[in-house]
Amino acid sequence: MLKHSLFVLVGLTIAGSSSTQNTRGQDAMWVAYHQCRSDGRVPTNVQMIRVEPNGHGWYQTYSSSYGGADFERCITEKVGAKATPQVEPAPPTLGP
Repeated sequence: MLKHSLFVLVGLTIAGSSSTQNTRGQDAMWVAYHQCRSDGRVPTNVQMIRVEPNGHGWYQTYSSSYGGADFERCITEKVGAKATPQVEPAPPTLGP
């Protein structure tokens, strides 16, 4: 019984997560991020980590905050004509 319930739960989780698609706001933010990266305007220590359905993006910098302002400026330029982008640093996390 437990194996069957676990199998159903895992199956529903996989089916539910594979059927979701990005919203227009998410797509616009990801496209802008990749354009900024390919233009060389964003240092490699800056990574987009999450984009909410409304297009609000979260990024993280590794080893220093260098590049965060450049990243925000580039995203604003790329997405600015289409919508008001919202990009901000993610809350700090502790790790090794």
